[in-house]
Amino acid sequence: MHKYLRAVGFSQFVKKSQLDDFFKENLKDENLISTYITQDMRLCGQYNIQVCSGTGISVIGEQEKNQLALVDFYYPYLKGYDYTLIQECTIERHSDKESYAGIIDDYRMGIALIFYMTNGNVYNSLIKSHNINDIKIDKIYLSALSLGGRIILPIDKKKISGNEFSDKSKLNPEYEFESADEDEDDEDENDSPLATRLIGNMDDFSDGIGMKPISIGIGIKLPKDSIGYQESRLKNEDLYSIVETSLVPYGIECDKYQIVAEIISVNYKTNKFTGESLVEMRVDTMGLQFNLMINEKDLEGEPLPGRRFRGVIWLLGEVEFLTKFEEKDKAEPKQ
Repeated sequence: MHKYLRAVGFSQFVKKSQLDDFFKENLKDENLISTYITQDMRLCGQYNIQVCSGTGISVIGEQEKNQLALVDFYYPYLKGYDYTLIQECTIERHSDKESYAGIIDDYRMGIALIFYMTNGNVYNSLIKSHNINDIKIDKIYLSALSLGGRIILPIDKKKISGNEFSDKSKLNPEYEFESADEDEDDEDENDSPLATRLIGNMDDFSDGIGMKPISIGIGIKLPKDSIGYQESRLKNEDLYSIVETSLVPYGIECDKYQIVAEIISVNYKTNKFTGESLVEMRVDTMGLQFNLMINEKDLEGEPLPGRRFRGVIWLLGEVEFLTKFEEKDKAEPKQ
């Protein structure tokens, strides 16, 4: 996660040792947001160094005599503003440090959405004072950081009906209709222009951004009344002129995703320590909305509402908890 410091305006911190002086100067008592006892009975504190509104570096370390004695780990953060509705979420501890991942089982996307939890200190405190079964998840505020991306134009959202394209002349001249019962047994799925084009383009998803392509299969379901039209477009058009948004796990790191997302709003911010310009976008992908931040020099193109962002993100999440008693009080309105 050290490399994601670049996303919040610290592109000069190439080596971890470069952070030592920065932490010595900026880790002050007023940056301490909480202290807690870890599972191995150490007193730890969490410090937030804010670089601009809602953005900064979070530092977790061991406390001695009310002061930070040793830095355990750190990560850049971006606060989410609107909470995400969830069906079910599980919290799992990372094996190498006192940090946590959240796992959302979201039926809308057909995948388990995994994020890095930015307020593990709160969860640590709760599990020390409550039974784990008495802790409930109320809300999750998602956000994301990116190291590289590209702005692409929106797709044509014109509605397609079967009647509109019943005339062959309106389709690509190379495309020919085949009746459903004609040569059905001889059809080779691998020869389908839809399947071939989808696989080829998804493998090249990262080209031009300096990232390795993915090797995960992905399917896209098209409406029955527009399959002929969409398949004819796939012969001569890029995949991104047809697929509006997507969310695909990236590589072996479970909280990294490759996305195509529609931009809802754009806000420019500046890192007060380095002066680097940051771009914060509110995006929508697969019906999921969250804020995303990227260093302006790592973004190709001009971000504007209505356009789309394409790139790899690191997904973060701040979890709001309820204890068993708080949940009861919330469910029962005061008389």
